[in-house]
Amino acid sequence: MEGSITITYQLRLYHRHQDWLMQTRQLYNRVVWHYYQILMKESNLLENSNFLLLRILEEKSIGTKEMRKKGEEPLWKWEDLPKIPMYFRRAAINTAIGMARSLAGGSASQAKGVDCSPVFYKGMYREFGEDSIQLKLYNGKKWVWVTYPYTGRSIPKEGKRLSPTLKVEKGGAYLHVPVELAVGDMRTVRERMEQESLICAVAVPDSDCLAVCALMNRDGLLMDFRFIRGGRAREAQRRKILKRLEKSKKSRNGFGKSRSLEQNRGEGKGRENALLYQRLEQINQYYAHKISREILNYCKEKRVKVLVVPNYEYTISFTKYAYLSTNSFRWQGRVILRNLKYKAFREGIVVTAIRPYHISDRCSECGEQIQRYNEGHKASRNYYGGQLFFCPNGHRGNAALNTAKNIGRYFLRQFQENRLCSGEREESCLNEI
Repeated sequence: MEGSITITYQLRLYHRHQDWLMQTRQLYNRVVWHYYQILMKESNLLENSNFLLLRILEEKSIGTKEMRKKGEEPLWKWEDLPKIPMYFRRAAINTAIGMARSLAGGSASQAKGVDCSPVFYKGMYREFGEDSIQLKLYNGKKWVWVTYPYTGRSIPKEGKRLSPTLKVEKGGAYLHVPVELAVGDMRTVRERMEQESLICAVAVPDSDCLAVCALMNRDGLLMDFRFIRGGRAREAQRRKILKRLEKSKKSRNGFGKSRSLEQNRGEGKGRENALLYQRLEQINQYYAHKISREILNYCKEKRVKVLVVPNYEYTISFTKYAYLSTNSFRWQGRVILRNLKYKAFREGIVVTAIRPYHISDRCSECGEQIQRYNEGHKASRNYYGGQLFFCPNGHRGNAALNTAKNIGRYFLRQFQENRLCSGEREESCLNEI
């Protein structure tokens, strides 16, 4: 069963004519607000389909040829607005319709304006190349075509580009481009498990090993495994930046109080630190994408269609800069799992998550509590430390691989139990996996 997935690519526009971009955005919001007010006053119009409603709003705001021949004025003629291109107007109308439907029953007095990002239909952009695009912008007097070079991830040539959205921020301007990509396998987890014989369970430990893939059959037998490393290289890169941040902090504590604000700003310490934090985030994102891609490459190599991961979103809160601490990878591991969800679907692989309940402190063979240790060190019940483990029944080995096996076997047990369900209860059970 074939289908498609839509992935949004962010392209950063080169900083030029920022005022024109902002004026275009402001004009877009004025047009949206005009139609939104009409829909709030004439809420009965929302009973029509979107296509018919767009036609009605256009006819009663700009008129028709017959009305112009007769010299009739449109009912909802806009005031103090320049000439609006058709595709710009239709994008604004569709935005207003979406807002009105989401706030059906409200009134125009509930808001004083709107704050939307302009959507560029095909008539508002052209010559969308590999490194530049032309946008039709309003410069305060007239509409002009402006070529913008851009940077960002390469858009797949086989993808279908949809209408981009312009995001104008204080630090720059971006185009968010939805791209529709074909997906060859749209089967659900249940459908795949009825036909596939292998699953891949993934654990994300906090060590030099950044991920462990355990290939298992339907009976829970380990068929193959792979350790994906790189944690030491990542920490070496991060450590250099953290040392510079620590040095900068001491410098500010020692001299910042005795100097004026202008003097401190003149040294550029604030901007330098912001760039360092940005670099830390880039390192984090680089490894998150790298590891998730290597996991998928392993699944493709083994022809696995079901990927099982722990659902850390279920139990642990996440803060944006948590990965900046020294013990950070358990947070970065969650970013890896998020990346897997959308990347895997595009490859025809489905990702399902299990609750991370006793997956790290129990033996995958007998279920007894384990003790973890490093080579040459004493074992401890603190199961977050140590790369090796042993249990009271004599099972021992790599703790990360043990966690991956627990993840896979927990999923298989849940799936077998859910097969006993029937009807609506069957579907609700599967959603709990």
